[in-house]
Amino acid sequence: TSSGAAPEFARRWASLRGALLAAVAAACALGLHGCDYAVPHHEVGNWRRKPDYLVSFEFIRPGQPASTAILNSCSEGVPETLQCSGRGYCKEWNQKATRSRGRGVSFCECDRDWADPECRTPRKSQVTTFLLALFGGPLGLDLFYLGFHLWGCLKLLTLGGLGFWWVLDIVRAGSGTVYAADFRVAGDLPHWVFVLSTVTLFGAVGFLLSVESYLRYRKAKRQDVLSLQESEEARQMGKMDEQLDGPRFRNGAPTTAFRDQREFSGYGSTLPAPMPNAGAPFAMPPPYGQAGRRAGPFGSAHP
Repeated sequence: TSSGAAPEFARRWASLRGALLAAVAAACALGLHGCDYAVPHHEVGNWRRKPDYLVSFEFIRPGQPASTAILNSCSEGVPETLQCSGRGYCKEWNQKATRSRGRGVSFCECDRDWADPECRTPRKSQVTTFLLALFGGPLGLDLFYLGFHLWGCLKLLTLGGLGFWWVLDIVRAGSGTVYAADFRVAGDLPHWVFVLSTVTLFGAVGFLLSVESYLRYRKAKRQDVLSLQESEEARQMGKMDEQLDGPRFRNGAPTTAFRDQREFSGYGSTLPAPMPNAGAPFAMPPPYGQAGRRAGPFGSAHP
């Protein structure tokens, strides 16, 4: 019947689906694992293809073939005139070792201005590095001198990191022997010279900036005064007759009558006060056309 065939079909399809998925997985595994691709390989490790430090700085006696090369010029049997290229001396690696087994391994201790195991590479100067960092830092001249050309270009494009990179390299180059592209620079810069020159330079820069700020402020104040004078001169002179005629006499406020009460006027600091008269009346001005009867400041005595 149709009802019994449906479960049978479902079971067959489930088993068939599992086999189909297994076949697809096997095909993917065979096609993606890279069996048909020739993987490049080498017999010698990449680390061994790099230049050997001992081979690059090995010592060969003058006039001898390369097959006679030894570790360094501090080996036994090498004359002292040939040791360290005449720019250093041999120093034992382990100075605390016992002498029972003979002479230990020694290496060259180079002079200040020379580097590498045989003292054949001249070091760059710390003085030159410091001066380039001090005066040419925004242009990256110190990094170009040390051999860091990529960093020098980056410092040049940013103008010394907007000043921060410049100041940082000044401190680095002056406070110690920094690394160049190959070895450290020679420590030929006294520390007191670095401190004195740095403090003097930045003190002078600060003084010049303060003077420039003062001059700019004074110029602005003078410009303000000049603008005020020009605005005064630009007034409309036709509406200001007193400026053209000069000082003139003007009538003040109308005076009060003689009999009226006196009011304060003037520039004094005291107000009018009554004068002592011992109880006697002052002479009063008589009516118009009559003589006064008493003596006083306003008339003469009459019988």
